[in-house]
Amino acid sequence: MTDVRRKTTVLLLDRIGYSFYQDRDGRRFLPEDRCSVRLVTSLDKVDEATGKELESVVAVDVYDNRALAEAVHHQAGFKGHRADRLVAITERLLLRAAELREELGLPGQTVREALLFRDKVRMKEHLSAHGIRVPEFAPFSEAAALELLSRTGAVVAKPRLGSGARDIFVLREPADIASFAAGHASRLDEFEVEEFIDGELFHVDSVVQDSKVVAAVAARYIDETTSYTRLRPCRDVALGPGPQLDALLEFNERVLAAHPGFTGVTHHEMFVRDGDIVFCEIGARAGGGGVIAGFLSRTGVNLDEAVIQAQVEGTVPLPAAPAGHLTGFTVIYAGAGVLQRPLTPPDEPWVLECQVLARPGDRLERPENCNDAVAIVSVRGDSEDEVIRRLDQVGRHMVPVLSAAD
Repeated sequence: MTDVRRKTTVLLLDRIGYSFYQDRDGRRFLPEDRCSVRLVTSLDKVDEATGKELESVVAVDVYDNRALAEAVHHQAGFKGHRADRLVAITERLLLRAAELREELGLPGQTVREALLFRDKVRMKEHLSAHGIRVPEFAPFSEAAALELLSRTGAVVAKPRLGSGARDIFVLREPADIASFAAGHASRLDEFEVEEFIDGELFHVDSVVQDSKVVAAVAARYIDETTSYTRLRPCRDVALGPGPQLDALLEFNERVLAAHPGFTGVTHHEMFVRDGDIVFCEIGARAGGGGVIAGFLSRTGVNLDEAVIQAQVEGTVPLPAAPAGHLTGFTVIYAGAGVLQRPLTPPDEPWVLECQVLARPGDRLERPENCNDAVAIVSVRGDSEDEVIRRLDQVGRHMVPVLSAAD
């Protein structure tokens, strides 16, 4: 008997453009033979919406909650046929996607589950209850910030639902707290305050099936994630074998064990101070910068594809054990002005990927978050030192040349 399987009807919420939902060879993450796609995409990305698998396309401002809800409800019942899954991969859309799933009665990550990966207060409350070392923290109030400052010497205020390393404030004096509170009085309930951890920042990127890590790669931020505020590159290098790698992977497994049933991809950041590991934050998404290129190079799995497969099928691709070579990336920023020269990487076989995000003639504004880059270059090497030397070579080769905007 012929096995005729009905296609899965996938309602996809998109901000980055539909051309990103495929690999370098053009293989679709939502293939025509298995999926029928109903797309809700950004107004400025609608021209990318092409493919035989697309059943219907609606373009809206995806950060307008009402417009997004109307578009999703339309697509969910398009032509009287109910969608099977609602999918989103962009961090700022994950919580909204969970809310819409619950409204529509669709399976997938719930609001409660999503908040544990989005709300920095909820995630630390949850993990602290499971014995994970987290910074001391509280929803922001002047009283809570002052009390915490009196015991820790410095505190950090950051948005509870923040992304892109934006609106992060280190407060070292009572006057700093008063100034911050006055400047953000209309939205203080959006912030948390936590102890400042003076340590190195690392991240572990994982593919996870039912809260078990299938594959993971750890890396160290060479530069602060807020380097964009100084127009300095942000470099990142994978860790080679050793006790530190083992300790970070073990900590990562403990954190993920506190999320029973979770299947998908995580980007998990943690501090290391005097040999102790302290949780920073975790997202149910692929990491930014060159994380995807590096993970693909070492395991053969595209993290964005793994996110989509997890949300559509409830499973993740089976990665290979991480390869012996290491990878790294540099994120390049520019100030305000008109870009004069093309940004091209060194012509070297060790360049894995170059994402050129600005071209000559583009009018650039000063970056507002860590995603506002002009280029992201990923490289490989046989050691951490070799990767760092190659990243620095890229930095010397790709210096943005600007002229003043008219």
